[in-house]
Amino acid sequence: MVPGRIPATLHEELRALRRQCGALACAELLTHAGAIARLLAWTRNALSSSHLVAVAHALHRTLGAGVDDLRTLRVPVDILREFPAWRTGSRAGFRPVPLGVTPRPAGAREPLRAIRMHVAPADGMTPLALTILRGLLARLDGAVRFVLFVEPEVDLDRLQELARAYGAWDERRVRLVAVRSATLYSQDNARAAVDAHGFPVLQLPRAFRPELGRDEESMSASEAERALGVRVIQSRTYWEGGNVLHDETHCLVGADTIAENRVRLGLTTDEATRLLEADLGVAVHALGDASTARYDADRDGVAPSGQATFHIDLDVALLGRVGRGRRPAALLADPARGLRMLDGVLRDRRTTARHLIAPARIRRPLAAEYQASANERTPILASYRKTLERLGYLVIGMPDLRLRREKSVFGETRLDFTYCNVLPGLNAKRATVHYLPWGIRALDRAAEARFRAAGVTPVAVSSDPAVAHALMRYSAGLHCFCGSLP
Repeated sequence: MVPGRIPATLHEELRALRRQCGALACAELLTHAGAIARLLAWTRNALSSSHLVAVAHALHRTLGAGVDDLRTLRVPVDILREFPAWRTGSRAGFRPVPLGVTPRPAGAREPLRAIRMHVAPADGMTPLALTILRGLLARLDGAVRFVLFVEPEVDLDRLQELARAYGAWDERRVRLVAVRSATLYSQDNARAAVDAHGFPVLQLPRAFRPELGRDEESMSASEAERALGVRVIQSRTYWEGGNVLHDETHCLVGADTIAENRVRLGLTTDEATRLLEADLGVAVHALGDASTARYDADRDGVAPSGQATFHIDLDVALLGRVGRGRRPAALLADPARGLRMLDGVLRDRRTTARHLIAPARIRRPLAAEYQASANERTPILASYRKTLERLGYLVIGMPDLRLRREKSVFGETRLDFTYCNVLPGLNAKRATVHYLPWGIRALDRAAEARFRAAGVTPVAVSSDPAVAHALMRYSAGLHCFCGSLP
């Protein structure tokens, strides 16, 4: 979908409001609660179906709205200014100014240096977070440090005492800071970057799920700057880090993120991509089909999606230049490889023991669900492979078994097995992938063989498969939980 002119019904709605309000200036009109509520809803609907310039031009022409009035109506005026002739209704001259940052290098051969994690006791996931931290402290290089972001109202002394009891504490390597985050998954709400001089920068998205009210709890740039002592900047674009992957060679963005920016900001797909490139400081390549994705700003979600999974880091991992040839490598979810191992997976008591249906009765319907999910996901994953190979990657297929997220007949039980949501980074001077095993020996061994085929050493962060299963109940994995620091 390419946003264009404002639909006639919305045009008429705006004219009707103008007639009802008579000769009131726009600034005065916006002091009336009823009028501003109607106009805010109008603006959101108009941006989702029309171009930003058309929306701003209509408000300017019909209501006399100036830049401050447009800002009040949540028109993205910072992006509007990138269209120098917007007051005449022209889109000409769109050349977004770069923010002047680039992603911090990432990959299996890159030192991890520092990891950012979030702990939110109110969500009941503190034991899980501390279990993961304990495993990372034990298995990562001793020079890797950890910063735990904690909601400001939490008693840091008590949390530190609990971390000590868990064996998840090291005075030299772990630090607690009070910063709001709006999410447990630190990969999503910030990205590590460097500026043109090589100085560290933490980059935040434009907002974090604003229609669901999560943006009110999102990370504050000023709080993060004070806590970390580094520069923090705000992007002009919406993104979650799980849908943005990069290595030293390329940056991949999920098609749904492009669709979200298209709808929220009233841009074309090409303009949204160019704006993301200007923000991230690198060329952007889409995974999935942005033209099929539909972002609903009212429910703050994509339906239908242009991706195989809601975040590409559940299906893809970029490892950087590894192996003898130093060719860029990528891991990619491969349902066919998972289905070839399905019989053994279904016969393993760990697979079915967690479900209320007896193992003998659940195997056949469970196999059918895995097959149905593979049928849906395989064509999109094939397009991912095509994009990765076009970019020069050695693509290593990983065993993958998933249930359909919203269509599954198995309710909230998560019986997914995936090996792409991993933490790449140097360990003991070796290119390494850190991962969470599922406890099904044949499946884990097959995955480790594939890691080695990619040219990296696998390191299990935990020996307890309950950790991987607990994270998957939240549709997450190790990569989701570990954000990098600049």
